[in-house]
Amino acid sequence: MRTLSLAVMMAVSPFAFAAEGMWTLDNLPLDTMKQAYGFDPNAKWLDHAMKGAVRLAGGCSGSFVSKEGLVLTNHHCVIGCVQDLSSKQHDYVNNGFIAGNRGEEKQCPGMEINRLESTTDVTERVQKATAGLSGKAYNDAKKAEQSKIEAECAGKQSATLRCDVVELYQGGVQHLYKYSRFQDVRLAFAPEYDAGFFGGDPDNFNFPRYNLDMSLLRVYQDGKPVKVKNFFPINPAGAAEGELVMTLGHPGSTQRLLTVSQLETQRDAMLPWRLMLAHEFRGLLLQYSNQGEEQARIAQTDLVSVENGIKARTGMFQALLAPEVMQDKRDAENALKAWVAEDEQRRQRYGNPWADIDAAQKTMRDLYMDYVMLEGGLGFQSQHLGWAETLVRGAAERAKPDGERLREFAEARMPAVRAGLLAETPVYPDYELMRLTWSLAKVREKLGVDHPFVRQLLGKDSPEQVAKRIVEGSQLGDVKLRESLWEGGAKAVDASSDPAIVLARLIDQQARQIRQRYETEVEAVEKRGAEQLAAARFALKGTSVYPDATFSLRLSHGVIRGWEEKGEAVPPFTTFEGLYARATDFDPFKLAPSWVSAKSKLDMNTKFNQVSTNDIIGGNSGSPLINAKGEVVGLVFDGNIRSLGGAYFFDEAVNRTVSVHSAAIQAALDKVYAAKHLSKELFGK
Repeated sequence: MRTLSLAVMMAVSPFAFAAEGMWTLDNLPLDTMKQAYGFDPNAKWLDHAMKGAVRLAGGCSGSFVSKEGLVLTNHHCVIGCVQDLSSKQHDYVNNGFIAGNRGEEKQCPGMEINRLESTTDVTERVQKATAGLSGKAYNDAKKAEQSKIEAECAGKQSATLRCDVVELYQGGVQHLYKYSRFQDVRLAFAPEYDAGFFGGDPDNFNFPRYNLDMSLLRVYQDGKPVKVKNFFPINPAGAAEGELVMTLGHPGSTQRLLTVSQLETQRDAMLPWRLMLAHEFRGLLLQYSNQGEEQARIAQTDLVSVENGIKARTGMFQALLAPEVMQDKRDAENALKAWVAEDEQRRQRYGNPWADIDAAQKTMRDLYMDYVMLEGGLGFQSQHLGWAETLVRGAAERAKPDGERLREFAEARMPAVRAGLLAETPVYPDYELMRLTWSLAKVREKLGVDHPFVRQLLGKDSPEQVAKRIVEGSQLGDVKLRESLWEGGAKAVDASSDPAIVLARLIDQQARQIRQRYETEVEAVEKRGAEQLAAARFALKGTSVYPDATFSLRLSHGVIRGWEEKGEAVPPFTTFEGLYARATDFDPFKLAPSWVSAKSKLDMNTKFNQVSTNDIIGGNSGSPLINAKGEVVGLVFDGNIRSLGGAYFFDEAVNRTVSVHSAAIQAALDKVYAAKHLSKELFGK
């Protein structure tokens, strides 16, 4: 019985350690935090924390750090904005950007920032709408009800409010998240690439690190900086080794509650292929970059993203290849199965969701290539086609009642879709031609020459000929044309003969068929089964279990602490002295000129980067690292190499969060960049 009880505990939370967990603010492990740190946050503290943290809708986190709407986040989270604002004449990516005053702050095209205002449990309402249903009927009913809830929440205020129904515990709990929506976001400061990405790919997901991976944005409303009551002051003293620190951020996705068969699908079918594709694309980008300085500038941000993805997915893949990891997952699953099976009432209530999910994996493997190439967009890497697909699908969906639309085109989400479509982003024809030619060739390779869609797509043409027809013939680079087509709706889009739109119609027809099969035969089965598994877990442990990450606000607690690697202690801090010792005359360890000239002004003992035991994942980038007083003591930007298995489990002994120390932020603004106006706003000096 004792062995079973331990196994059942593992079924709920394998590798359970004190610092594990990405917790929603309404369900924090308060007893653990009080016992471990003597910290017991009250409702006022939690409300302040919720409203001080923000989400960059494109996939990162941040926080308000001044009453004038200044937002602290990572450089790599705003690099897309910096790239869009750059040109051959003004290379802000490599030379950095400092707005001398607020009038010089530049709006980031299409960027949206969200601040969480409240959460509401709508589980009962969604479950009532789906009671007794399965398959397509279940999926349709659930999504229709979710869209209805979101529309009711935003009402006529969708320009300034964003409402998302978030599925927690694999759909076992449904919460409505109500956000303030800010779409006027301006860049105030970004360091040079050589400072924000010092060490490049070799140092990525490693420690020691010496990165100033920070940037400052400002949120505007009605043309003026937004006034905020809840923000986190920055404490340049930082936190001591062993001190409590918390992240407040929006982790994107974890898979800690997936079944073994779902993990095997990722290990055997998804991750290996995505890695092969990414390596090939990386080679293509390097080849293009070697053509000249301007080509290198154009491809730079995509190359950083691809290399980061390769390293992250490699870590995930290696975690699932480890026999002990998969065995622990099997043991946990078998223990929960045994707990259900030992009682007749449990068997009746929870059924056998594992068998249903297992059966859906065969379909998933059969569909995966078609799905990611067509519906996932990997086969059509092109700005022109991205705009065209939004116009074509958006026109069709907006003509439907809100509850019948695809979720991404629900009425409550229209402001973000429209802002992205109409963002003033540059187009580089040669780069566009290169990417689209390659991706069309991958469609032909992966789907096969005789695939009916491939025949329609290419006919007698080569991928390069089709790509050239799109790049040279499409007029969608004109934002006014995109706006007129969007406003004109289905009639205007249907009448368009733009080659990108013509091709998007063909893609949309095929992609919808693949998506419908996926949603009916895979997604609906997995989500229904996950709800049953969640119910079983709740019956066993209640909400003492944290949910998987869903790009919703979470708190992770931990302490400043190094770790031991191969018998050697890894200290928790690095300093400016280490930066200059690591620097060379060659990329990626070449110092930015501003840091070369500032050396004599800097205290070499100033802490630069640090590690802590917080539990994070992608999406946490830009999260504030705060102390018990609610002061920023660091800026999260990475994990160590041991954290790459964090999608599936957490091990406090070696998993570490990497952040920029608050002292480095102050020193950089004061002494390296002479940004006195920003330093005064942040530090009162």
